[in-house]
Amino acid sequence: MRRIVVVATALAVLVVAASAYAAAGGFNTYTATVTASPNKAGSAKAPAALAFTEKYVANGTNGNRTAPLTDIKSKIYGIVNSSKGFPTCSLAKIQAAKSDTVCPKGSLVATGSITALLGPINDQSSTAQGVLPCNPLLHAYNGGAGKVVYFFVDVAPDHTCAGGAIQTGFVGPFQGTIKTVGKNLLIDTPIPNYVSFPLAGVEGSLTSETLHWLKVTRKVNGKTVAYGASVGCNKGKRPYSHTFTAELNGQSQSGSVSGTQKCS
Repeated sequence: MRRIVVVATALAVLVVAASAYAAAGGFNTYTATVTASPNKAGSAKAPAALAFTEKYVANGTNGNRTAPLTDIKSKIYGIVNSSKGFPTCSLAKIQAAKSDTVCPKGSLVATGSITALLGPINDQSSTAQGVLPCNPLLHAYNGGAGKVVYFFVDVAPDHTCAGGAIQTGFVGPFQGTIKTVGKNLLIDTPIPNYVSFPLAGVEGSLTSETLHWLKVTRKVNGKTVAYGASVGCNKGKRPYSHTFTAELNGQSQSGSVSGTQKCS
């Protein structure tokens, strides 16, 4: 606890009177990709179980860190989700334990990591004194009924936050949704304030995230059912898009990135 207070105090005293952010220049810029493996088209009658990876990078503008994200939406063509019957791990269970080691086997549906910077709220510049890296692992669990529960895990030496001041369980789990609408898989991940603002006077600026959605299956009446499965492609391609929403100084701004991956 003393270490957390020391880091928070050090960052807070570096806060300047005015933000370096220039609203006219926009908040952030983004890149994003989706890759599936194996990338078979499948069909509604014969779904093809698959794993897929989402990667995205955020950059600030005008020499600033990225503005804190409040929501990330993903739309991926031809993938259906079926969470019913799979083991679950609730937000409340992880919150109570301040750990995801309590989650049952088979409830983990995605693993990955993020890179971020922690810096003073009122000095958005990337060169602000006291900026610290925060690069935890990211685990995602089947929360049941179309819910996904996300949790940061800090592991030395490569996946620590603020020099070890913020450890596993300090930032609580947060919840998103996953569902199939028409021919698209929709993943919505609202990011609560306690994730973006883990310490008083300090904000988090996400710079990248990689999330590997696992090829998770189960047997139902002798038939294999997948948590995520492909049921088709669009003319040999799998279109996808990501929409990122960020907020700074009471202003909200969204930006979208789209692309395609070959599939057959």
